[in-house]
Amino acid sequence: MNSRWSRLAPVAGVLLLAGLAGCRERSGAAARPAAGPADPVQAEAELLGRDLADIMDRVMAYRSAHQGRLPTSLRQAGIDSLAPQFIRRLGRQGGDPLLTVVFRHTEGRTLQSCRGTSMVLEDAALHEGAFEVSCTLVGGGDRTFTVPPLPPPPKPD
Repeated sequence: MNSRWSRLAPVAGVLLLAGLAGCRERSGAAARPAAGPADPVQAEAELLGRDLADIMDRVMAYRSAHQGRLPTSLRQAGIDSLAPQFIRRLGRQGGDPLLTVVFRHTEGRTLQSCRGTSMVLEDAALHEGAFEVSCTLVGGGDRTFTVPPLPPPPKPD
């Protein structure tokens, strides 16, 4: 029998196996836990640091749109100083903005706050998204953390 269907059977089999392999890869990737820091203190620093970088980006956008002038407050830049998880404070370090992001509730936390200047954005640009923040520990003292770049978003199917 040399019908049209007998010639398509091997092709259909290959497509079926490829489709099953694709499903297996997706389910295997979904079953793996998302990569994140194993150190809970590092996770706190990343949480504070990412908010800091986002707000600093918006402060610097304000500066660009207002002939090099920094906002006198976060409110002037249209940014809330109170968020559900954070309190944000804008100050100055010389001519640079100094942003501090504080946890609203520190019970069970190791870090109280993290701070940085516009250098966090420059560091991120120079180091493929990674930047450093200086953080204050709940028990006192400071420690510097490197906030890694965000992982790339998953590719659409």
